[in-house]
Amino acid sequence: MVPVVPPPIILATVLTVDHNQGLRRSLRTNFGLSTQAINARLDPDMDLLYLSETTLPGSLPCLAVLEQPGITIVTLRTGYLECVLPHNKEGRRPTSSLANLATGNCFLSANNRKVAIAAFSNQELEPERILLEVSHRPNLLDYLRTESFTLEISGAHRRRLTRPLSVQVMLEFTVE
Repeated sequence: MVPVVPPPIILATVLTVDHNQGLRRSLRTNFGLSTQAINARLDPDMDLLYLSETTLPGSLPCLAVLEQPGITIVTLRTGYLECVLPHNKEGRRPTSSLANLATGNCFLSANNRKVAIAAFSNQELEPERILLEVSHRPNLLDYLRTESFTLEISGAHRRRLTRPLSVQVMLEFTVE
């Protein structure tokens, strides 16, 4: 009898990288720090860092295969980022695109544990898609088989965003 190979899991979600509101202004507003104190302590490049995350339920239909008996290993096979372009009535090009993202990492976290699953470095001027480089292949079964887990992308901008950037994250997992 030939063993049945489970199909790969395709997980797609949209994350939004907020436009730059200024780390200095945020610290001044939220913590009451003076502008002089902020300028003396902050590297200007801190304004170019981003983080976007979403919490997803472990009960997503694409994860139903994980309930089958005999599933012991889930690894990231491939992944990519695509820009979700807003509808633009004036016909202008949106000012926030994947070209703004210089580098980044992709993480999964669940049950107070976090693991890096991929990274990217964007060398193109106007990419339509950024391929994720799978860094290593940890077993992600315990992360995806939980009540909920968090998917995060973080990294550095090439330049400041003037508008929020919506990014579709597509991940394909191999199931064994």
